[in-house]
Amino acid sequence: MATKKISIDDLKKGMFIHEIDISWIKSPFLRHRRKINTQNDILLLKKAGVKELVIDLSRSDIIQQKPVKKEAAVTAKQESGQEKQTVQDSAIELSATTPDQSNIKKKIKLKDELKVAKVLQGKISKLVNQLGASIQKGIPPSVKQITPILNETRESLQRNDQALLTMLHLYRQDIKLSDHGFGVFAVVLPLAMRMNCSEEEINELGLAALLHDTGWSRLPMHLLGKTTRYTPSELKLIRQHPAIVESVLNKSQEFSDHVKKLVKQHHELIDGSGYPDKLKKNSIYKLVEIFQVADFYDEHIHGLTDKPGMLPVNALKLLYQAAKKNRYNEFVVSELIHVMGIYPVTSAVQLNTGEKAIVEEIDKDNPLLPRLKIIYEADGQVCASDKFLNMAEQDSNNIRSITNVIEPLDEKEDPLGLLQVVNV
Repeated sequence: MATKKISIDDLKKGMFIHEIDISWIKSPFLRHRRKINTQNDILLLKKAGVKELVIDLSRSDIIQQKPVKKEAAVTAKQESGQEKQTVQDSAIELSATTPDQSNIKKKIKLKDELKVAKVLQGKISKLVNQLGASIQKGIPPSVKQITPILNETRESLQRNDQALLTMLHLYRQDIKLSDHGFGVFAVVLPLAMRMNCSEEEINELGLAALLHDTGWSRLPMHLLGKTTRYTPSELKLIRQHPAIVESVLNKSQEFSDHVKKLVKQHHELIDGSGYPDKLKKNSIYKLVEIFQVADFYDEHIHGLTDKPGMLPVNALKLLYQAAKKNRYNEFVVSELIHVMGIYPVTSAVQLNTGEKAIVEEIDKDNPLLPRLKIIYEADGQVCASDKFLNMAEQDSNNIRSITNVIEPLDEKEDPLGLLQVVNV
């Protein structure tokens, strides 16, 4: 995809916007990526404070499109989902059409940043436990207690944005409140950064992620990750947790009204079917639409409510289907799919050769072509030595493709339990 950065003063009708320099929250349009059809579109962008934009030359009417090399055309065909994919549905195809062009540049290799992310995960989980203890006692925590973690996390994401996501996707046998706090925190920050949220908005989302479920500290903990259907009385009980946190935060002047809204409204849905107040889209604080999908994703991959956990790719599909039913913002969901990749890190996959592998790292410019560590050979035998495959750099005469996502808890698919990533 050919792009060009221009000034807002150079924007013309017929140009296709790929990226703008303000956050989605402040944008006058639902989607940043759109064609400019009228002069009024340009005036709205100027009024919103846009100074610079990135234009997609290939989708702009008034700019001569340069010939596309054959190799690039093949890649584009793969990424648009035109080739047959047995594990992609419309949610996955949606994310494959617009490669990531975020400003985050990988300066550190994933294996090196993982060491930092592992330590950071421990710090975040410890902090969530401390915050829960504070909420349980009715004592509002201090923002100063949380700020260093916010700063460290953003620095890690800027060095390599996949390390924390790797930690998020590690298999958990026991469900803990601190794990969920870490999980939502690890999802919502890179999502907000991709959506070009302001520093203040990112900090609000980070604070809310660490605090939002600490009200569970006053509830029966056996209900967290119950995996069997909640009774009406149990539902009534657990739905009190946002109000518990909000009531404690109201005792402090340190937390903004926006953070309190994020905490209180994180289970509201834009169609009005959420709780506690059944608010609809126009009554919900805009940042909540980002927070909702991060919370949904972590809850569903780790089985934190009355349903068992599921594969990350299935959680993304379920979330996309819910967005189609107007329960979540479809654009935000598509951005989450970009953050996670078509096959989120640690996913177990089967190749057309019969080999089985683990997704080690995603290539956001080639979402269907991650870097893999092959575990089982085509004959079912374990690889004798480390065997890696960068699917984006394959020999054209010997191309492997992913045909299926594997459930690593299935003993038939993974008899030795080697596809279940529990540590790094």
